[in-house]
Amino acid sequence: MSEQAKILAEMQTIIMNILKNGSVSVEEGTKIDELESLLHQQKCFKEIDHPEYDYQGEEIAGLFSSDHYTEAIDKMYEYEITPEDFFGFIEYHDEDEDFTEMFTDEFIADVTKVYQSKCKS
Repeated sequence: MSEQAKILAEMQTIIMNILKNGSVSVEEGTKIDELESLLHQQKCFKEIDHPEYDYQGEEIAGLFSSDHYTEAIDKMYEYEITPEDFFGFIEYHDEDEDFTEMFTDEFIADVTKVYQSKCKS
């Protein structure tokens, strides 16, 4: 499990606890802030100089959504972003759920297979 995946898992655990209890403690709020700060240090959140996108993960998502599948995987490889981290970024960052229908389980499996193949070559 990558550092980004661990951060997201810990955040999810805290959020589920908050939902269960109906309120957030000071400690939970502080911990979420700390985790978000760590999360924004991960590769998907690395800021880029691009007219449309702020982060590397957004650029990759934009490539996928504009049918530039190979270029998106090439960028993942170039930026050393694994499929697990990219799709975790999307799940966390995609507040408007723009990619929910596009990034199906089958799509994720295909991207993972192609990415792993690229890493082996």
